[in-house]
Amino acid sequence: MFVENSVVIDRPIEEVFEVATCLRRAVVWRNALTSSVQTSAGPVGVGTTFEQELRFMGKSRRNTAVITAYEPPCLLVYQHVQGLGEYEARFFFEAAGGRTRFTVRLDGQSPAFWAKVVPEELQLRWARALIVQEMNVLRDMLESGFDFEAALERP
Repeated sequence: MFVENSVVIDRPIEEVFEVATCLRRAVVWRNALTSSVQTSAGPVGVGTTFEQELRFMGKSRRNTAVITAYEPPCLLVYQHVQGLGEYEARFFFEAAGGRTRFTVRLDGQSPAFWAKVVPEELQLRWARALIVQEMNVLRDMLESGFDFEAALERP
């Protein structure tokens, strides 16, 4: 399964990269992600691992994600290596006159249980719609000056 989407955000590339690549803060703008906790020591970079919980189709699933490329402020790549399904997420960032083009590419295998009951075309439509919605939410939050850290502190 391959999904790609881009959005232009009226914020500097460094700010967009810092917020969009923080897997801990992703729970604020990613609808399906309910928790994301760094499980490795040290600063975020290649090899950093996260335990994540996603909720979809009425069920929660746990994943292990590992960062495989980290090149601020232009690129983040992470792979889900255990859990719901194995896939790779690539986040690309391009400066455009004070604005930022943010592109997400997802490539991987659907979970076996899902592939048995949901036709691939429906899976692709669902994944595309979710990615578009989440990226638009991120854009709107960044452009409005939303406080992501304060949102994490709320119960």
